[in-house]
Amino acid sequence: MLRNDDGIPTRVPDDWYVGFHAGLAARFWRAAGAAMADADEQVLQRVLGGTPGALLDVPCGDGRLALRLARAGWRVTGIDLAPAEVELARDRARAEALDATFLVGDLRELPHVGGFDVVLSWGNGFGYLTPAETTTSLRGLRDALRPGGRLVLETLTAAESLLVGGIEAAAAHEFGGIRMEVTNRYRAEESRLESDLRFEADGVVEHARVAHRVHTTGELVRLLLGAGFAEVDLRGPDGIAPFALGDPRLIAVARA
Repeated sequence: MLRNDDGIPTRVPDDWYVGFHAGLAARFWRAAGAAMADADEQVLQRVLGGTPGALLDVPCGDGRLALRLARAGWRVTGIDLAPAEVELARDRARAEALDATFLVGDLRELPHVGGFDVVLSWGNGFGYLTPAETTTSLRGLRDALRPGGRLVLETLTAAESLLVGGIEAAAAHEFGGIRMEVTNRYRAEESRLESDLRFEADGVVEHARVAHRVHTTGELVRLLLGAGFAEVDLRGPDGIAPFALGDPRLIAVARA
């Protein structure tokens, strides 16, 4: 944990995610995402159901889920802040001649796209932004939907998921031959989880920092309703059963 001259941990910048997906961090997240893709796709197929239509995936990363949904018949548009990840997704879509378009864009100010049947916010991207930016972003996601369309939002950092079991001070994970060591700090005055990351592979060490704002489920529902959504349905990890206290994953389905 980075500290100032007085020994107090320094605050992770609000825009930590700008430029985050590079080097070992990008390689680690691609490998971790690929390892989870089969299970995530199964849950999504249960949530989405019905006839495939037009779907916006934001943030889409390297297209790990958008490409799978395109193969299943969805007309997919993916948006992500990281140009290198977007280019990877484009290359894969071109190689398979899939009905998928990928754009560089920012959750804080989405490109002018609309008319989607589904907007997908998967991979724990909710919580990156400041409170004001979150409000603006949710309105942008709402505006991207046709009337009656659905937002499917996944988060692993709802208060009822993250806090009930306590937050580990440190942890370690390995994907794709890259080891990531995590040191956590919770800023209660902001409901903000901050993490310092150390990546190591083949004798190379790199560092990064991340932060997530922690929202209660009730707060999330109020934010969605305030952004113009209705019929907010909170589901647990399997995408079917209602969300319950302590479930490690929350899936919110909200209708425009």
